[in-house]
Amino acid sequence: MESRPDWKALVAAHARQTGAPALAQHAIDELAAHLEDIYLEARRAGTDGDARRAAEAALAEAPLAIVPASRTRGPEARPHVSPPGRGWVGLGGDLRFAWRQLRHAPSFAALAIATLGLGAGAATAIFSVVDTVLLKPLPYRQPEQLVAIWETNAEKALPRERLSPVNFMDYRAARAAFTDAAAWWRPETSLYQPGSEPVRVSTIETSANLFQVLGVSPQLGPGFPANGPFFSREQTAVISDRLWRQRYDADPGIVGRLLEVNDGKYAIAGVMPAGFHFPDDVDVWLRLQWDLTRHSRGAHFMEAVGRLQPGVTPEQASRELAAVSQRLGAAFAATNHGWIARPIPLLDDMLGYYRPALFVLLGAVAVLLVTSCLNIASLLLARATARAREIAVRAALGASRARLLRQMLVESLLLSCAGTAAGAFGALALLKLAIAAMPVDVPRLAETTVNVRLLGETLAIVVGTALLFGLLPALVLSRTQASEALKDGSRTATGVRGRRWNRALVVTEVALACAVLMASALLVRSVSRMLNASTGVTATGVVSGTVQLASTGYPTWPKVDQSYETLLATLRAQPGVAAAGATSALPLDPGWRLPFQVEGRATQAADYLVAQHICITSGYLETVGATMAAGRTFTPDDRADTEPVIVVNQSFARRVFPGEDAINHRIFSTAVNIGPLGHNVVGRGPFRIVGVIADIQQAPLGQAGEAVIYHTTRQFPYRPMTLVARGETAGMAMAMRTAVRTLDPSLPLSSLQTLDERLLARTAAPRLLMFVLIAFAVITATLAAVGVYGLLACIVNDRRRELAIRLALGAQPGALARLVTLQGLALAAAGVSVGLVVAQLSRGLLEAVLFQTQTTDVVAIGVTAGILLAAATLACLAPARRAARVAPVEGLRSE
Repeated sequence: MESRPDWKALVAAHARQTGAPALAQHAIDELAAHLEDIYLEARRAGTDGDARRAAEAALAEAPLAIVPASRTRGPEARPHVSPPGRGWVGLGGDLRFAWRQLRHAPSFAALAIATLGLGAGAATAIFSVVDTVLLKPLPYRQPEQLVAIWETNAEKALPRERLSPVNFMDYRAARAAFTDAAAWWRPETSLYQPGSEPVRVSTIETSANLFQVLGVSPQLGPGFPANGPFFSREQTAVISDRLWRQRYDADPGIVGRLLEVNDGKYAIAGVMPAGFHFPDDVDVWLRLQWDLTRHSRGAHFMEAVGRLQPGVTPEQASRELAAVSQRLGAAFAATNHGWIARPIPLLDDMLGYYRPALFVLLGAVAVLLVTSCLNIASLLLARATARAREIAVRAALGASRARLLRQMLVESLLLSCAGTAAGAFGALALLKLAIAAMPVDVPRLAETTVNVRLLGETLAIVVGTALLFGLLPALVLSRTQASEALKDGSRTATGVRGRRWNRALVVTEVALACAVLMASALLVRSVSRMLNASTGVTATGVVSGTVQLASTGYPTWPKVDQSYETLLATLRAQPGVAAAGATSALPLDPGWRLPFQVEGRATQAADYLVAQHICITSGYLETVGATMAAGRTFTPDDRADTEPVIVVNQSFARRVFPGEDAINHRIFSTAVNIGPLGHNVVGRGPFRIVGVIADIQQAPLGQAGEAVIYHTTRQFPYRPMTLVARGETAGMAMAMRTAVRTLDPSLPLSSLQTLDERLLARTAAPRLLMFVLIAFAVITATLAAVGVYGLLACIVNDRRRELAIRLALGAQPGALARLVTLQGLALAAAGVSVGLVVAQLSRGLLEAVLFQTQTTDVVAIGVTAGILLAAATLACLAPARRAARVAPVEGLRSE
């Protein structure tokens, strides 16, 4: 076999023979590499001699004489050349050449691949989450027909309240809207099993038709009887697949066994399918045991789901329920005035805050994807403009237009493939990390996997962008006359058009980055206000834990009262405990909203009032740091055999007794004989107000303060209570466990948390959205800054001769640096202006996730503009410094 020729020597010799100027070494290297590609491709199809002759023929046809010698220094002035090609040289050679081209520009390649991967990966991950959580139908029969039913009262600032059981029965009878509806309430329950520790379990007591309404059947057992009575005195229960496996070892004979819950034993009638925990994370469904019509219309504690009639929309059902509500308001003004039933599509109701949050997140990641595509377009346009001379040289060396286009296509494909791989890997990693690290329970998030279809669509977008903006410059530049493009410092029309496109892309990038950054700044302001909102308590140093006294061991209310007194006395005696108490509802949790009347006032519709009823022990208000505004708090002397007394909050005092002193006024409460408070009240009232406390937030943050009535457990015992203790946080949990074990070793103590942790948990969703948006905003702003840098670098490179002439004519380097910087800042300012307008246009979506914050927040606008302009300024520094360092002699060189 013949030895291969020395291609570099042949190229240099051919250049001398044709009268071409001295070629730069890198040009000789590129020509030699290309001849090697031709040789190898021809060698596969023929003999060594044929391959040698094909390469020599390609070299002989190269018009090297028109290639001017390089007269500038620096890598940007030395074009990468490729020799002529005849026909299809082969994909392998194109790939090798593309790889060498990218190796010559590692920063560009790394940035382009990272941008493609980041945009595609983040977009695919978030699109998959939105598809699973927001768009995927619920796993129930015809889920689009299911609606949750709530009551609202605008006059009382209650936008989403549980139903009155009696009202629900009237709503259920609206057959024009519903085929059927089910209702439930949430008792506090613990499971007891011989030889095992009692365990708190999420439970609802529901009407027998719940599973039928949803269209879900048990996997074991008959469940509640289909088409049976709405309620029954029979104690039957259905359990979840999770509870069946964890507590009963998936015993196939579980149906018919007894489930000991609190004060009763329930026959297990079925096991639900795996993953079914409706309405949220429920493990036990008890059958409803009482007639809902035999209750008060003023007690709102039921939840409900309804199935719409075929063809009926939620809007039509809403009008039907509004008509029913108005009739009830007229017929029962004392309890129903102002209350309106409202159906909400079940998926929207389950998602709650997460629905608008996901739409905001979807918008942010779409912006990130678009910004990534724009950044790729900007990078490729800038690179193509800088390579105008190189492409002209390659054309002068004999490369055909098709050859140039094919090579640019291969380069773009190579970038796209690398970006695609990075994006697919990033999507998988990001999704797994997000699900594992999620601090809150987002409905259905755990079911999310990378959607192959969405991944393909996303990658098609970014690959299409890379190919489009990789080929368009080649199409334009391949038409440029070589004699023009090869002149030093020439400013062809291609360069001017490229810069115009680049400017438009950069302004768009900055505008999109501004919109995302503005949303992030607004959420930061919103979460800050939420965290700093007054709750009326001092949470630091307070630990809480929940206990429930079952009727089996504590059959009478005096026994319940005395047991909690003993428990708290033991807890207060523990080392390090400064104060202790108990409550039926912690801050941010609402109590039972029930009607009441003021002694001495006529019973009229206008006098109808509702207040939350909460049971507390003596010492609770002191433990949580509540402030007494007037009167006194409860004392151990407020017993079952003394006058019934209550403490109210300031909202109650202002609304019920405006301009008066609330102390010593008396009220009648409908809490007597109602729900879990039923039969607890020893005294039949009226209740005398002995104290007024500063408002404690007994509702989710953002809701207006409500009137609250606090009862003492000495007169109003309550089985499930939450203990609170103040002291050294590290020792409070052990102190609580010791006190509970001392009272009763079988009692479960659950939900041990500091009060700070509980309050933070209520802000977890907006804080999560804030952090994710900040991450997207930082990435998007970085990409925009890279776009500004790339454009200015391209401008400086194109205008080197002009800048050199200015310096030769006496211009100061600092003035040129300022000129370049101002150009970049002008683009950034234009983008910021457009972005702020876009943010205002998105007001409706943003306000759904904000807390006491408007989209016109001056601080958020100022921070957004400041960050982006600062980033743009940093991006301008390197190009400005390069402009100031141009050698004046460059401007004196002739073309």
